[in-house]
Amino acid sequence: MKKGSTSADSPPENRVDPTSPRRTPLWVKVFVPFQIFCVVVWTLPTRNVDAKFVPMGTDHLLIFNQMKLRQIPVVRAYVVSTGFWQYWDMFSPNPAQRDYYGDATVRYRDGKVERYAYPRIADLPIPQKYPAERYRKFFERAHMETNVYLWLPFAQTVARKVDTYPGNPPVQITLNRHWRDVAAPGKPQATAYSSYPYYTYVVEAAVLRGAKTEKSQP
Repeated sequence: MKKGSTSADSPPENRVDPTSPRRTPLWVKVFVPFQIFCVVVWTLPTRNVDAKFVPMGTDHLLIFNQMKLRQIPVVRAYVVSTGFWQYWDMFSPNPAQRDYYGDATVRYRDGKVERYAYPRIADLPIPQKYPAERYRKFFERAHMETNVYLWLPFAQTVARKVDTYPGNPPVQITLNRHWRDVAAPGKPQATAYSSYPYYTYVVEAAVLRGAKTEKSQP
């Protein structure tokens, strides 16, 4: 607006009628309540329902939410696919009772064997713990038998990372799972871990060549 001009000088199409109600698009009116509903349904704590469990008070609501509302296909598909899912197993009612970590045994062409140390939060300095948290979350799921589809790409990624010796590529990757039970409060904590090699991958030369080609591209 030029100096000395008034709102009356503005073109009629640019004027805002203060008496007219503002209209919110219909998709916003639908999406916002749906988002709130999905987040609340998914973040409410769950209950382990068995023959010995006697629901009391809010347990009835939580069980209904767990058995009915969480199972609505559109809710489950939306929350899982968008990353809005969340679990309370870190806090209650059943916090994790096992401490897991993983590594890999790498065998090279010349017979040399080395250990690949997968990032472990407990061993990292404080500034690196937060950005590396995604590695812990990934391994929590990647080593499980219910997620076997992750084992091959996991092993292939390790093979690419350890292919650092010219003329001596890795030929076999074995993914290892290590765990120990977490002691109850006030009980002594065992220091030894049990171990199990849960997947062995014979490295394909094409996988390593593909990684080198990607690195060489601008």
